[in-house]
Order: sequence, then structure tokens, then C-alpha cells
Amino acid sequence: MFYEGHTTLEIVGQLMVATLFLGTLAINATTKVKQHADRMAAMNIPMPYATLWAGFALQAVGGVMVAIDWHTDIGAAILILFTILASAIFHRFWTMDDPLRRHLHLSFVFSNIAVIGALLLLISH
Repeated sequence: MFYEGHTTLEIVGQLMVATLFLGTLAINATTKVKQHADRMAAMNIPMPYATLWAGFALQAVGGVMVAIDWHTDIGAAILILFTILASAIFHRFWTMDDPLRRHLHLSFVFSNIAVIGALLLLISH
């Protein structure tokens, strides 16, 4: 059934990836909605609240699918899409004048590239 044919390390790794998405979703959807929507509005993202909640939905659906090992390849693909979109919206390092902020957001992009790599490994399993 779920996690059939997975090693213990694969299960732990898969749950850790899911925890990243579900944990940040819990924080952002409960304490950061206005902050994120305001940032999106300042960047002229259309319908910032609707766009933000659509992103939360992608994050929730993909995260749960990966966590429970149900159509993990589809869940991971959803999370890849979410990660690319979130990075493009929130980590625009190339627009930042402050070197420290630019470096911080570039580091977030590199971390997200590694997360996408982990998701690709889940898809290939």
C-alpha cells in the first residue's frame, strides 16, 4: 500500500520533504497572509490574495500527496511547480540593490533548486 517497497531512509527523506512544504504552509497561511499579499501587490502580482491562496492550495495538495505516498510523482510535480512560482515571486534577487538582501534571496533560490532536486528523485523512484 503506502510506502511499499521503500527503505526506511526513503520514507524518512520523503516525510522530511513533505514536512518542509506542510510546515511552511502552516506558518504562512496562519500568520503571514497579509504580509505576503502586500508584497505581491507591491510587485503588481494580479489578485494577490487569490494568487496566494492558490499557491497555498498547491502546497497543501502536493505536500499531503507526498506525505502519504499517494501518487507521489504527481504530488512532487505539483510541489516543483509551486517552488518555481514561489521563487519567481518572492526571491527576485536580481531586483535588489542591497548586497546582503540580494545574497540572501539568491541563497533561497539555490536552496529551492536543491529542493526541486529532491522532488525529482521522488518522481524517479
